[in-house]
Amino acid sequence: MKPYPRTARLTFCLASIAACLFAVSAVAATQDEQARQDHAVAVALSKIDALQPLTAGDRAALKGAARRRTLQSLRICGDPGNLPFSNDRLEGYENKIAEILAKAMDTHTEYYWRPYIDRGMLRETYGNDQCDVLMDLPLGFEGVLLTEPLYKTTFVLASRADRNYHFKSLEDPALAKLRIGVYQTSAIRQVFHEHGMDKSLDIHTVSHDSDINPKDAPIYQVQQVLDGSLDVAAVWGPFAGYYKAVKKAPITIQAVNLMEDQIPLEFELAFGVPTTDRILKYKIDLALEDNKAEIEKVLRDYGVPLVQCSECVVQGDLPAHGEYAALPPTPAAELKSSVTIKQLESWLAAGADVNEEFSNAVTAGSIDRVTFLLSKGADPNKPDDQGELPLVNAVQAQNMDLVKLLLDHGAKINAHDANGMTALLEAVIQDNTATIKLLASRGADLDARTSDQATPLALAIVENKMQAALALIDVGAPVNTPSGELGLTPLMVAAGRQGTELSLQAGLHEVENLSTDPRYPGPLQIARALIAHKADLNAVNKSGVTALMLAAAHNNPPIVGLLLQSGADPSKRSPDKKTALDFAVENGNDSVISLIRLIQQSGGK
Repeated sequence: MKPYPRTARLTFCLASIAACLFAVSAVAATQDEQARQDHAVAVALSKIDALQPLTAGDRAALKGAARRRTLQSLRICGDPGNLPFSNDRLEGYENKIAEILAKAMDTHTEYYWRPYIDRGMLRETYGNDQCDVLMDLPLGFEGVLLTEPLYKTTFVLASRADRNYHFKSLEDPALAKLRIGVYQTSAIRQVFHEHGMDKSLDIHTVSHDSDINPKDAPIYQVQQVLDGSLDVAAVWGPFAGYYKAVKKAPITIQAVNLMEDQIPLEFELAFGVPTTDRILKYKIDLALEDNKAEIEKVLRDYGVPLVQCSECVVQGDLPAHGEYAALPPTPAAELKSSVTIKQLESWLAAGADVNEEFSNAVTAGSIDRVTFLLSKGADPNKPDDQGELPLVNAVQAQNMDLVKLLLDHGAKINAHDANGMTALLEAVIQDNTATIKLLASRGADLDARTSDQATPLALAIVENKMQAALALIDVGAPVNTPSGELGLTPLMVAAGRQGTELSLQAGLHEVENLSTDPRYPGPLQIARALIAHKADLNAVNKSGVTALMLAAAHNNPPIVGLLLQSGADPSKRSPDKKTALDFAVENGNDSVISLIRLIQQSGGK
């Protein structure tokens, strides 16, 4: 299966929070027609968020907004060496589909190249504003806004045609006697593991350099079948399809999605855009629908096995499994290790690098292997080939026992890896309160900064990791430290955040729901906790604005009310002499205007 990036969402966009104070002011002065169009789009988007059916008028408003949206370029986040999906020579089917979309949008493509499997993918792409579109993501992928599903495909068994294999099931005795290639983190590997077939598996380990070394690419196991070093490759369908359709390789492909009833082996794929750019998502949806025949031809030309999918742009013809009865699959890192201590001893005796094996053991989450290799001199602080630290990887995997083991053996708790991550910052991204508390108790720096100078607390708030934010406040994280180029305090960041319902409708009912859901604390709960821990209500950032001004500009009545009731000064002025009320008036935020005036009339400042 295509290696997908870890789900770290590190898009620290403090600048956009403060920019609202100035950018939205210009919008307030637009003509009535523009205001009407904007309102219609906001209503339609609110229905999408609430999973409500759209009227013809809603669809027309969204379509009009998408049509009016012009793009200087379609900025693609591309994998430089991951055929048949994409490469930096534009030979993959993702590349071809991107060109179709760009042409439909009357623009051209631009690429930012980064392996999709690299940790920090979203941070390095969306977070640094390098590109806007990630391609071929599975439904449910976190941290992005997904388009309508483009197509559905499946894992397959690929074998040489002259072997004449035809397997009746994944438990076929004939299959168990063969050497089967699987990718380290694939669902098909988990299926074989559950069926007790580990001894038959040849595991292709995760690697980040397939653009440099083609043998490290996940697709290479199909070539190994042709070369005879593997009998069967249990791989993501597009890999085998590419060899058969494009390379004209003599292979047999057998879909396996109907052979397993518990662990899904068929998946719908979509494109992802930043969560803040819903009009771009809708623009891509329109282009996909308008050009679905041409896109289907590309997929079929590349041999992609297309599974039936009524919700997909390309509906496919292979039989679909339908719903699965089991719980979601266990993450690959939790699978029982197929490497034994005896094997490790023999590999080390033959000259294997103890730190390389240690890195593999950390990735596999194997406590036994990690303990053994530490006893053989492995360095708990040595980064892997990608510059990632063992402790940060253990936190990312949410393996608490491994985190404790590494700390007990000297892992440096505040070390930054090549991506600028510390163990604590990674725990924030995972929204893992237990790990945050453990790291704090072991001496983690609660004020450690990201590469763009965000504190852990500010990072948690802006990334909507609100459980992490509350945990940081509880363990004593500084509540007044400014972050980023604009010097925003955590309270300012919270004031500039909006719940979906609040930002689109600003109704009292939605505000109440947003503030009372104990599972998903929102900005209001965070603001309350910050104020309870002595956050400075009237602090100003480098642009001279306060948290109250930000909340007023962002039409955030609950936080405006909380700030005023807690003692924030509504008479304070920005460098251009504007009060919070002025910002609310300029942006047409009637709820905030009424609230500030009501409090002032009732005896406030």
